[in-house]
Amino acid sequence: MSKHYKYNANLENVLSNYNKERMGFFKLLYTVGKTNKKVASLVIITIVAQALLVSIVPILTNIVIQQALFDNQSRQSAGQDYGQVWYVWIIIMTLVVILLSSIVFFKDWLFSIITSRLEVKFKIAILRKLFEQDISYYSDKKIGEIMTKVLYDTSNVSNEISGLLNSLIQAPMVLILGTVSLFIISPHLATAALVTVYSMVLILVFVVKNYRKNHLQLRNIMSSINGITADKINSIRLIKSSGTREYENKEIEKIYEPYLKQYKPVALKGAALSTILIASDVIVAMVVVIVAVLISRQDSESFAKLVPITAGLTALTRPLWQVSGIIPAISRASASAEKIYGVMKSKPLFLEHEHDGIIINEDIKRIELKNIVFSYPEQPSKTILQNMNITFEKGKSYAFVGETGAGKTTISKLLLRFYEPSSGEILINGHNLNKLNLPVYLQRVGYVEQEPQIIFGNVFENVKYGAFDKTDSQVIRACKKAKLHELISNMPDGYNTILGERGFILSGGQKQRLIIARMFLKDLEILVMDEATSALDNIVEKEIQVSLNELMVNKTTVVIAHRLSTIKHVDEIIVLGANGAGIVQRGTFENLKKIEGHFKKLYEAGMLE
Repeated sequence: MSKHYKYNANLENVLSNYNKERMGFFKLLYTVGKTNKKVASLVIITIVAQALLVSIVPILTNIVIQQALFDNQSRQSAGQDYGQVWYVWIIIMTLVVILLSSIVFFKDWLFSIITSRLEVKFKIAILRKLFEQDISYYSDKKIGEIMTKVLYDTSNVSNEISGLLNSLIQAPMVLILGTVSLFIISPHLATAALVTVYSMVLILVFVVKNYRKNHLQLRNIMSSINGITADKINSIRLIKSSGTREYENKEIEKIYEPYLKQYKPVALKGAALSTILIASDVIVAMVVVIVAVLISRQDSESFAKLVPITAGLTALTRPLWQVSGIIPAISRASASAEKIYGVMKSKPLFLEHEHDGIIINEDIKRIELKNIVFSYPEQPSKTILQNMNITFEKGKSYAFVGETGAGKTTISKLLLRFYEPSSGEILINGHNLNKLNLPVYLQRVGYVEQEPQIIFGNVFENVKYGAFDKTDSQVIRACKKAKLHELISNMPDGYNTILGERGFILSGGQKQRLIIARMFLKDLEILVMDEATSALDNIVEKEIQVSLNELMVNKTTVVIAHRLSTIKHVDEIIVLGANGAGIVQRGTFENLKKIEGHFKKLYEAGMLE
């Protein structure tokens, strides 16, 4: 974040603590104003001032014309030119126009600044909320849908807040003050004009009925499409390797069909709005001229008042255009506001205690899983771990083996506190993990998984992730330990080479070496490896295993793996039974392969490579 912009969390806090099921646009608008009272007051003052001055212009126009006609008649009868009073009103009118222009300029500049700052605030607030959520939040959500909320909905709401705030305050004021000014000029012409204008307003309201509902449905469809599109792009290797390009082309056409169908009523109402508005300008002008002709027989000044009346109508029909835009804009903004609030009201299943948690300053000597029962929040009826009791001692290594679904990976997720146990407790040096300061605890834990997490950035940025205070020279030493330095040195920009999205330019083995370098850089005490080499071929796996063995030295290591090379030399192998059976065997590799039991069956069946 730029040093010139300081993020204010007030808006984020208000949105997060709002306890209603839904938050519409107007509630969001009120919330924004409440958290920015000075700016909101200044905005309202400029809008009101503009509305007042716009309404005054027709009256001044009428005064100028009437004064000019009066001066001209009186002076001509005396054989003189125009008098001085007419020029005074011209000067006054000019000053009003200059003041009005200045206020409009300042208001538009202010709105542009507000819009950009609001967009940044909303984006930061929603990203911070997403970072706060636990892993289970993302289990049933598509990345594309989340990105729509972060990118489109935040921009849409911030843009509409500025435009609607202007319209919602200015339009009623101009309509009321404009009506008054027209009656001051000519009650007869004003009556004719206003009956026509307000009739048009009623027609507009009728035409845009249910517009908000149509637009919300359209937004939901597009959000779903974005999610599917992101999934397709992420699966490009699968598409290319399967020869399914033509199939995907047809699928993409299908997913847009509901969008096109739902867009028809929106387009129809939009076209009707434009037609009514364009016709209203002509109809109002025709009505006024006809009325002026009819009453000119009794009032000879009616034609002279057509100019200020026309000026007043121009000011009055502008709110009509604003009204036409208000309803669709509210529909768009309400749909986006609900999407944003849907994220902001989400609460994580547990707290990370980053401000009030226990910090363990001594070495982590003992990790205990006591009476652990666990079911995933997404499938609460299915028990994964049942009454599990394990103790991990400092500096020792442990491997979990078993069939798929036995709960091996679940152990790693619990140690990283991706999830909370359904019951039981995880103790770190006797302290319950759910009471610890989680970010501080995780600084001492390393995680190497099957799919390496590579960020978009260069080598320095990737290796330093999570250890941001380390120097470039320390990164280079870590890469040397991970046998990665030579490869990086041969890259076009060395350690400053951008690795692409998800490390696109790296092979699977090179990605794992990068993660190992990241682990070497951190001051780790606990190392969790979840199928770290399962996606690699045997030759690359053996090379990587050498680096992993070096990384494991003097660390409490928990390994989830199927490969014998990974588990052969650990201090203890823990065998998990299928369907939540829990621990069925424990021992070293040499002992377990000789004893009749679950491990020997896995070993002889080739399930341990």
